Amino acid sequence: MKLSQYISDLLYRYECVTVPDFGAFLSKPISARIDNATSNFYPPQKQLSFNVQLKSNDGLLTSYISEIEKISYEKANHKIQKQVVQLKSRLKNGETIVFKHIGELTPSKKGIISFSPSNHLNYLSDAFGLVSFVSPKISRKSFVTNDAIKLPSRRERS
Repeated sequence: MKLSQYISDLLYRYECVTVPDFGAFLSKPISARIDNATSNFYPPQKQLSFNVQLKSNDGLLTSYISEIEKISYEKANHKIQKQVVQLKSRLKNGETIVFKHIGELTPSKKGIISFSPSNHLNYLSDAFGLVSFVSPKISRKSFVTNDAIKLPSRRERS
């Protein structure tokens, strides 16, 4: 099953994609920004995060898999559960799990899972086609002349 692909497909349309009994991938829109140190311009995008506490099956992912693979909801749910067992086992063994175009889940020695989002795709559909770019800094020169302009005083104006 292409779990990463299904999650990725749904992140374009939804702010939260829950993998039942595992966790949820969340997206939050952020504004365009400029990195002053590197002169990089970044378009608006959805910033991804992962929340291990959101585990309830909201039906979104299961319904989507059921529709795409043309299988029953129950079979789709069973396929997800099989994947979740494998994912949990890999995390327990200290492996990093890579979700293509989404990010990586890495377990710590204390059992805390950290998420590093991937920057390969921009899930904000309003920013479709916009890419980051580098613009060289613009140096501005001010021209100052030594000739001072003398304005007439009030007496001279009258």
